[in-house]
Amino acid sequence: MKRRSWLVLLAVALSAVVAVTAATAGSGSKAKPAAKKAGTIEVLSLWGGSEKAAFLKVTSAFTKKTGTKVQYTTARDFEPAIRTRLAAGNPPDIAIIPRPGVLADLAKQGALKDMAKLGLSNAYLSVRYDAGLRQLVTFGGKVYGVPAKGNSKSLVWYRPDQFAKYKLKVPTSWNGLLAVTNKLRAKGQKPWAQGAKDSWTLTDWFENAYIRTAGPAKYTQLFTGKVKFTDASVKNALSKMLTILKGDNIPGGVQGALGTGFVDGIGRVFGTKPSAQLYLEGGFVGGIATQQVNKKLKPGKTINAFPLPGITTAAGSKYVIFGGDYASAFKDNANVRAFLKYISSAAAGAIWVSTGAVTSPNKLVQNTKYPNLLVRNEAKQIAGATAVRFDGSDLLPGTLADDWGSALQKIFEKPGNMNTLLSDFQKKADKEF
Repeated sequence: MKRRSWLVLLAVALSAVVAVTAATAGSGSKAKPAAKKAGTIEVLSLWGGSEKAAFLKVTSAFTKKTGTKVQYTTARDFEPAIRTRLAAGNPPDIAIIPRPGVLADLAKQGALKDMAKLGLSNAYLSVRYDAGLRQLVTFGGKVYGVPAKGNSKSLVWYRPDQFAKYKLKVPTSWNGLLAVTNKLRAKGQKPWAQGAKDSWTLTDWFENAYIRTAGPAKYTQLFTGKVKFTDASVKNALSKMLTILKGDNIPGGVQGALGTGFVDGIGRVFGTKPSAQLYLEGGFVGGIATQQVNKKLKPGKTINAFPLPGITTAAGSKYVIFGGDYASAFKDNANVRAFLKYISSAAAGAIWVSTGAVTSPNKLVQNTKYPNLLVRNEAKQIAGATAVRFDGSDLLPGTLADDWGSALQKIFEKPGNMNTLLSDFQKKADKEF
């Protein structure tokens, strides 16, 4: 896919048993991790549903090409799972790591292999991935991860048929978005779904509000410890976010949202019995909605998305929060090297995006390989962005990502406690930065 050097902008953004289930690629069966046979590698990831299905198509093609089988192990609580495996001296061959902050910790502990020593030189990676993505996982001049997939997290998902029914137009400004929200509520609808049981959905909301109110530069400073979470800019972004995420806009109110998970939130809008109209989240919603939640959905007719508008300036409409995952190696052998080389190829990328579940950060993957307008439009949004910043909570060190999500859940529930909750979180942040 042709892209401008939009991901270069990401570079400034950097500064006891856990249950797991395993499935051999293509088998669909689940079991406890088993000892691998010769010619088999294990890949550990938190992916499930359509993301897992898309990845298994890639691993199936790899097996057909090389004869090496892939044992796929799912760990929904990824970080404790990988740390338990490491402590037991039983790491997977490869892990798909969802947070650069976690990857950084593992690399600095010496748990990960240098990509160059695995045959993926800096020159090889630079042809495929822009500098921002590479720099996020570069420590001491060594690269410790291959960008596997990525998504815009700055999309508002909606039903075009419902917009037509209520004579609504896709908003291009924050005031326009508020107007749509108010019109839907006046029609007796609950405008917004929110899966706040999964706290990362609230961190995504905040990040989008923050970059659109404080700007890209201050966004970078906040998530690298140079701006305090008690800063007035944080409170301003939260107040904007909460003008939409309030009880009378959400099915079941605030408590209902806190009891709703991410995928169930998608179902509130796109299920067979919808109860809401709009959902802010990443491009991965399209694949989950059409492949898991409701297979009768038709892109462009009953499901679509538009960029979250700017808040303080129109320029904010072209700001994108980006989330991605990296493949990192804990072992060095011929099969691991071959797998990393394969998943970083244009051929693997084409298979991956052909599922409609993901977009690829690989510059060699052509836009024509995307199967529907949902993922094509997402790729177009990212390529046309004037500022792209990596998911801020994913960059936070230590346990701050989880702590920040928990703080946002409490602020969402009781906005009057905002100052105290921000102060408490900042005390934790002071110890990590």
